[in-house]
Amino acid sequence: MRLSSYDLECIKSAKAFIDADLNRHHTIAEIAAHSGINTSKLKAGFKQLYGQGLYHYLREQRLEKAKYLLATSHKSLKQISHLLGYNHTCNFITSYRKRFGEGPASWRRKSAFS
Repeated sequence: MRLSSYDLECIKSAKAFIDADLNRHHTIAEIAAHSGINTSKLKAGFKQLYGQGLYHYLREQRLEKAKYLLATSHKSLKQISHLLGYNHTCNFITSYRKRFGEGPASWRRKSAFS
């Protein structure tokens, strides 16, 4: 897909929008509307430009921030999950375990002694 300079700016704007507000789960339609590009072009262009899908990028950023918060704060899992836009702590724990191979509480205990 050929992206115009306008498309590139819109896609970069979408990435900045996600990065600036990880505490909220934005729909692709919301991100596209905010960035001034249609959803199809945003999804395809984002993958082309950044090498991963838009939703995958959003999830990765949220989980990396969770890992940082687990290591640097005393916030509870419930507080962290809500800070990152998860409606249910169990969904956060499942996503975290799927991504990192262990639950957030287990990782926090290990990292505290490392």
